Amino acid sequence: MKNILMTTATLGFCLILSFFAPTTASATWGFSMGENGDYPIGSQHANFSKIEFFIPDVPQNAGITWSGSGVSNFSNILWSSDKINPTYVLAAGPAITGNLFWDFLFTGTAPKKDFRLDYLVYTNNNSPAFGISMSIDKGVPKFNPSGWTSLNLNNLPNYNRSPVAAPVPPSVFLLGAGLIGVVVLRKRVRG
Repeated sequence: MKNILMTTATLGFCLILSFFAPTTASATWGFSMGENGDYPIGSQHANFSKIEFFIPDVPQNAGITWSGSGVSNFSNILWSSDKINPTYVLAAGPAITGNLFWDFLFTGTAPKKDFRLDYLVYTNNNSPAFGISMSIDKGVPKFNPSGWTSLNLNNLPNYNRSPVAAPVPPSVFLLGAGLIGVVVLRKRVRG
């Protein structure tokens, strides 16, 4: 009976500790933007249903990564995004005719320097319709012509689209340590 009580108490203590495990919180910053979805494809205009957002691997982007889902608060509530890795976010939803607005969210604080952000807009048939590289000046996008560069859709940079496994939460380590403790206690009591 004493062993059962000791084991139960140890497990309970470990579970309680796991709920109070410290989590790493970081500051975030961001800005709002939008897209109008009116791209000339031949003699027609195409709607869009997918956007890829990239923080390219260039020197001025060192240390800049997406926070949370990276892109959120879409003006069309049927749109959503997934952070695939720290530098790549994929957003999709029903075809848009007209404007779509969203918020960008990055980790840390707004950089004191310019950095680059690229995005590709895809039509309903999953063809890239438009790509842009934009300059962000101390956390604020440059909307004048010098801040935008159209991407050549036939010669795009080699973006990192590889998914990254989610990190193991600290509570799992605490629970594991508690279980090891239970095993050690049981061996001592029996020995």
